Amino acid sequence: MVPALATRVLALALAATSAAAPSRFTPVLERALGRHDPVALADAGLPRLAQLDAADRAKLAARLASWDVGERVAAYAFPQVRTPYKLGPLGEEAPPDTDPVIEFATTDCAVLNLVSAALAHVRDAGGERAAMAVANYRGGRIGYATRFHFTTDRLDSCPYYRDITQRVAGRACLSRVVLLNRRADGSRWIPIDWTRERRVTYVPRALGAQFGRWYAEKRIPAAMGVAFVEERMLRAGLDVVHESLLWKGRTFLHASSRTGRVVMMPWQEFLAGPGQGYDGFVLFEYR
Repeated sequence: MVPALATRVLALALAATSAAAPSRFTPVLERALGRHDPVALADAGLPRLAQLDAADRAKLAARLASWDVGERVAAYAFPQVRTPYKLGPLGEEAPPDTDPVIEFATTDCAVLNLVSAALAHVRDAGGERAAMAVANYRGGRIGYATRFHFTTDRLDSCPYYRDITQRVAGRACLSRVVLLNRRADGSRWIPIDWTRERRVTYVPRALGAQFGRWYAEKRIPAAMGVAFVEERMLRAGLDVVHESLLWKGRTFLHASSRTGRVVMMPWQEFLAGPGQGYDGFVLFEYR
């Protein structure tokens, strides 16, 4: 095929693809973004993150470039409301975990945070996959053994997060030294040759009701990660059992295995209901 004809065929093919998949970056979405309120993006009448193609996500990244990093994380998290829950949907695209490095159709509690934090850095990282490599892998090296399998280890090792528990709650905190990835019987949670001793510091559950007031007092950021501690699991070599995003100390967003999807609800309602069984909270900021 002569070059000119090949170019024409490619142009027609791209045009046909574009016609078959119109942009979801609509004026309605643009107006919602104009409110500069990430919670507005939870509206089910707006496109879900999984419905945006790569070009739409690039437009969204450009639109959010002037927002601060916490706002950007939240702006990617709230459009995931109603996304179906699937435990462990991400992998390395190679054995032992052949799931994709990044995808948007399903999520779990950790992946909701990972995807949102990664996309918040997509422009400075040089792309979505590169940003996820930083968010989810030690040193940005994609591999099962280098993945951050434990939340508190990720908070210490990934530049997109910082543990702020001690800074926020001070002497009210509780703590326990945990040997990550080592069960009481000596076996491992994750089949890799890695363990780490880490002091897990957490806010007692009774203080969770104060988070709204703490935001008003500027003790916590608008977008804050919350990871959930069960003391019995600390003794078993597991740092946290769930994680989520809390907006302004009052609006709770998490991927719920109980409901089978990402849900948004008042934080106090969560504490009084499905959150009753947790003993405390590790708090982290996005950076």
